[in-house]
Amino acid sequence: MSAPTVPFVASSQGRHIGQIFFQRVNKLGDRTCLKFQRGRGLEEITWRDFGALVQNILLALYALDLTPGDAVAIIGENSLERLCADLATLAGGFPNVVISPALSDGMILKMLDHSQCRAAFIQDVSDVGRLLNLKGQLPALAYLFVTERTGAALPNTLSFDDLVERGRRVKAERLGEILESVHGHDLATIMYTSGSTGEPKGVMRTQDNLLSNITNGREITVSKPDELIVIVLSVNHLLGRFGFLKSAVTGRTTAIVEATELNLDLRVVESLAGTVMAVVPRVMERIWKGILDQEDHQKRWEMLEALDQKIARDGLNDSDSKTFEELKGTLKDATRKALGGRIQYVTYSGAAMPPRIMRFFELIDIPLLGSYGSTECGGVTLCGIGENRPGNLGKPFPNVEVRIADDAEILVHGPTVSPGYFHNPAATREVFDADGWFHTGDLGVLDPDGSLRIIGRKKDVFYCAEGSNIYPAFIELQLENEPFIRQAVLLGDHRPFIAALVVPDRRRIAEFLGCADGAVTDIEVHAAVATQIARVNERLEHYERIREFAIVRDDFSAEVRSVNVFQKVKVDRKAVALRYQTVIDEIYSSVGGSSER
Repeated sequence: MSAPTVPFVASSQGRHIGQIFFQRVNKLGDRTCLKFQRGRGLEEITWRDFGALVQNILLALYALDLTPGDAVAIIGENSLERLCADLATLAGGFPNVVISPALSDGMILKMLDHSQCRAAFIQDVSDVGRLLNLKGQLPALAYLFVTERTGAALPNTLSFDDLVERGRRVKAERLGEILESVHGHDLATIMYTSGSTGEPKGVMRTQDNLLSNITNGREITVSKPDELIVIVLSVNHLLGRFGFLKSAVTGRTTAIVEATELNLDLRVVESLAGTVMAVVPRVMERIWKGILDQEDHQKRWEMLEALDQKIARDGLNDSDSKTFEELKGTLKDATRKALGGRIQYVTYSGAAMPPRIMRFFELIDIPLLGSYGSTECGGVTLCGIGENRPGNLGKPFPNVEVRIADDAEILVHGPTVSPGYFHNPAATREVFDADGWFHTGDLGVLDPDGSLRIIGRKKDVFYCAEGSNIYPAFIELQLENEPFIRQAVLLGDHRPFIAALVVPDRRRIAEFLGCADGAVTDIEVHAAVATQIARVNERLEHYERIREFAIVRDDFSAEVRSVNVFQKVKVDRKAVALRYQTVIDEIYSSVGGSSER
């Protein structure tokens, strides 16, 4: 591929992500830009070749008579073509609308219609039919681009290769003019998030917003040649997308893993040998369990954990101290090998990391760095190395201000904060005040060292009979951090006491008892869950403590408890009351014992 022709930019930084990306292309040339899965294999592409792809897609969009400001949807998961579409639209001044293909047809229709998308990149051929069926209801949608390379022409669409060829026919000098025409205040992307009424809200992010999230108020420095981030989560997730965009700006090599959760192959993670890894906690838990399942590492961890707890109680004698250090060394070597041997730290976001996993990695000296952020303002805080502790989400970035309101709501201000919701002034006024502070809806406290802790959600509050208010999400999170509890939903709003519906982790209970999954009795499950609830209760105020619980056999349905594309858990309390009305009535009409549903 021919190298992109990029204009000279006087600033060493450039005005926007696209401009800086092409500076990196010119400078880094044949260095590896991306490593990515293609089926079962791993492929690489250089900065020069990836830059040429982005340039040709960008120029093709202009050749099709799309104009700056026209919205372009990107519907797909992790792939080279999806990343190319993201950068091409950002660099070209086309606000992109990132949509997960896992959403329903109705939700995709709402997003495409509301944003008035003129074109859409679609990854999966099976999703093309969905869009073709919706197209009649979307008068603004003129073009469908299929990024999956099937070799077969699909009706009323253009293939990714068609776009690349069209872009090649445009004079390369046109690229410089386009990059110069994009300004910091221009709308760069619309990222939809769920609203309280179920209607999606389009979060506007400007070019300045995105770049501010990447620089965090610091000078941009080019990454070292050996730096490699492995993104083990969807690039539709805020952390995954910004991890990639940061690499595009800093010149860091990025590895994108296709299967980010259920089908994650640890051998792929090992072969990529990243220096940094980006995950969400449930993926980290899967990786952690995969490491412990090898050889006798589970047994070693249990021994190490027991000794670690003994230190706090009684201290260790010389023999135990020696065993303690040997176990740490063995598990550290095994974990570093499983992660490729070069890992420096792991970043995570979207939920709290289970305390046992945090302690495991702390003991073996591999930092897990938690962060806090939202679609409306991107990253807000980050834990520094050595600062991570349960509940701590780190200190604000240099270019971000965080304030705690009188009612404990977290307020955020700075150049990373969105100007508001697309074509939704009423929703904008609800959470963005006249001084530019974003009211997050999260409740938190700032520790003496300036670190942020989350204590709940503003609107998800139980009003208890004794007059106290509690935040159920905070307690649900603690329950789900216990090893024998898969999922938990709290009860107690306007009720005489707090109770819970619990989905047990039967496999882990069986392992603990030393029997097969199917051999665990209901009595044993109840007893195991009761021990976990008792542990959580010890950490709660008296009015927060769980007095009764019911065992639910199957995972909660998406209508009851869902994890949205932004990795936030949402419990529909009304759906809980309807679906489990009988068992809830039994809990509050009797004392003692648990029900089974």
